[in-house]
Amino acid sequence: MMRNYLLLCALMLLTASAQAQQPNLKWGKPTQEELNMTEYAPDKDAEALELYRNVEVRYEFINGDFRVLNYVKRRLKVLKPEGKSVADGEILIWRNSSNDTHEVVRGLKATAYNLENGKVVKTKMESSSVHEEELDTNDKVGTVIEYEYRLESDYYYQLRDWYAQSDIPVLYTRYSVSIPEWLSFHIEESGMNTLEKQTDSNSLTVGEEHVNTEERIFIGRNLPALKDDDYVWRAEDYGSKVTHELQGIYIPGYVHKNYSSTWKDIDERLEKDDEFGGRIKKSSPLKDDILAAGIPQIADSRERFEAIWKMLTKRVRWNGSYAFWAKSGNKVLKEGTGTNADINFLLINMLHDAGIESSPVVLRLRNRGRLPLSHASMKYLSTFVVAVELNDSTTAYFDSSAQDGYLNVLPAVLSVDRARIIRKDHTSDWVNLQNMALATERSFIQATLTADGQLSGTLSRALDGEAAAAVRKRWRTAKDSADVIHDMQEDKSIEISDYRLQGRHDFSPRLRETIQFTKQCTTAGDIIYLNPLVIPPITKNPFTAETRNLPIELPYKQRTTLNVTLTLPDGWQLEETPKPIILRFDGITASIMYQQKDNQLTVLYKENVSRTFFTQQQYQDMKAMLDRQVESCKAIVTLTKKTPQ
Repeated sequence: MMRNYLLLCALMLLTASAQAQQPNLKWGKPTQEELNMTEYAPDKDAEALELYRNVEVRYEFINGDFRVLNYVKRRLKVLKPEGKSVADGEILIWRNSSNDTHEVVRGLKATAYNLENGKVVKTKMESSSVHEEELDTNDKVGTVIEYEYRLESDYYYQLRDWYAQSDIPVLYTRYSVSIPEWLSFHIEESGMNTLEKQTDSNSLTVGEEHVNTEERIFIGRNLPALKDDDYVWRAEDYGSKVTHELQGIYIPGYVHKNYSSTWKDIDERLEKDDEFGGRIKKSSPLKDDILAAGIPQIADSRERFEAIWKMLTKRVRWNGSYAFWAKSGNKVLKEGTGTNADINFLLINMLHDAGIESSPVVLRLRNRGRLPLSHASMKYLSTFVVAVELNDSTTAYFDSSAQDGYLNVLPAVLSVDRARIIRKDHTSDWVNLQNMALATERSFIQATLTADGQLSGTLSRALDGEAAAAVRKRWRTAKDSADVIHDMQEDKSIEISDYRLQGRHDFSPRLRETIQFTKQCTTAGDIIYLNPLVIPPITKNPFTAETRNLPIELPYKQRTTLNVTLTLPDGWQLEETPKPIILRFDGITASIMYQQKDNQLTVLYKENVSRTFFTQQQYQDMKAMLDRQVESCKAIVTLTKKTPQ
C-alpha cells in the first residue's frame, strides 16, 4: 500500500512538472504556447506577463578608459486590454552636462507577434538611434512583444541596480554581470524570492594585456507581480534585486584607490564638504534681523526656535521638493522659495545666530527605499532634517516641509527608522525618527437620547502630534470650509450645527476641536437601536484583500481614546449591557468598556498602535483582529420602553 502511494505521488509530481509552463530561451521565435496563451495560471488576474528577460553587463576598454555595455532582451505577453501598456517602455539614460560623460542607446529593435487566421504576423520597428516618437507595434490582447537594445555607458564605476520583479509576473529572467579584476564592487542580492546563482570566469583584452573577469549570474523563475499596495512606501524594497557599490579600483602600477566606506567615513566626508559641513558653520544672512528682534535673549529655547521659524517663514516658503544639496542662503531669500534642504540650511544658520545648537540628520525618504544595512553608501541619501538641541537637554527634530507640524512632528515620508545625525563635534550617531512620531487623539462625547431616537450632543477632541498636523493639513488644502464640514458629516453620519477649531494657525503640536451635533437612531415602535459609541472611531477595515505579498508600513504610531457619556430617555431601558471587549495583536491593542448607572451609560474606547511595521506573514492575524475591532465598534444595543408597574 505504501509503495502504491509513493508511486502515485511521483506520478502527480511528474504531471505537475509537465503542465508547468517552461520558459522559451530562443530569441526571435515565440512558441505556439506563448502566442495562444490567454492567462497565466499562477496569477489569473495578470494583465500581462514577462515571458523572458535577459540582461548582460559587460566591460570594454576603449580610448584608454573602461566603458560598460548593457545588453537587454525582453519578451512580453499581453493578456488583457489593460496589459497593452507594457508596450509603453522607456529607457532612462544618464548624462553629465559638465563634461562629456554620458550614456547612449543603440540597436533598438522591437517586434510584435500576433496570430491571425492561424498564421504568425510580425510587425517590426527598428531604429538606429533612440529618439522620442510614438511606436505603433500593433499590440493588442494576445500580442507577444519582443524588444532589444544596447546601452553604452561611460559610468563604468556606477553599475545600475537590477530588479528581477516588476508590476507584472515574471516567467523567466536572467542577469549576468562580468567585472574586470581591476574593479571591485560590493554586489548584494536581496528580496523575498530567492534567485538561482552561478559564477564563471573569463578575460578582457586591455591593450596588450588580458585582464581576468568574474561573471556573476542571477536567474529568477515564476516570480510574482510586485504591485504597489496601500500602506507600503516602496514595493521595490521587497522585490528580488541585485545592487552594486564600487569598493575600489586597483590597476597594477597605476591606480590603487579604495572607495569602500563606513558610515563614519561618510560622516567625515560630509563634515569636510564645503557645500554641506561648511554650510552648517556659517551665520545666516538674517543675523542682523535676529539680533535686532532680540531673539537670542529669549530664555526658553522652544520659544526661541518658534521666533526663528516664524521669521524664516515670512521670507521663504517650501516649493514642495525634497533635496540633499542646496543653493546659497542669499539666493534662497532672494527667490523667496526653495527645497527643504535650501530652507533647512538657512534654519540651521539662523538657529546658530540665536544660540541654539542644531545639526543635519541625513536620511533616505521612505518612498525612495530603505538605507542598506550591509554597507555604507552616500548614493542612497536623499535629504536631511534638522536636529535641534533644546535647553532641557533633549533633542527635537524638525523639517521645513512640515507646513502643519511642529518639533518632532514630521511629514510621514521623513519618519524613517534609520537616520544619521551629522554633528560638528564628530559624535554622529543613528536615530530612529519613528520613535518621535505619534498621533494622539482624546475625544469626549456628551449626548442625550430622546424617546424618538434622536441624539444631540457635543464632541470635543484634543489632538496632538501627527493627528493635529493631519487636521491642519485637511483645512489648509480644502477648497472650501463647507466641503470639510460636509465630509465630516458624511464620515461621522451626523448633522453638525456648530463647529469650532482652536489653534488651527498656531505653531503648536496641539489642536482642539468642538462639534455640536445631532444624530438620528433607528427606531421601530417601542424599540430604539443605538450604537453606544455614537461616533465610532473605526468603521471599516483598511485591509480587505484575502492575501498580501508585501509588509505593512503604517505612517506613524497612534493612540486613541474616546469617552462617551450617554443620557438615556426616562422610561427606557437597555435590554442588555454589552460585555467588555479586549483585543490584542502584536503591537496593537483595543478595548471597549461599558458601565450603566440609572439612566446614564458610559463607554470607554481605547486603541494603541505601538508599531509601524508588520510582516506579510502577520497580515491574516492583523486583518482578523481589525475585522473584530470594526465589528465591535459598529455593534448596536437595543433600548425598549419600560413596562408600567
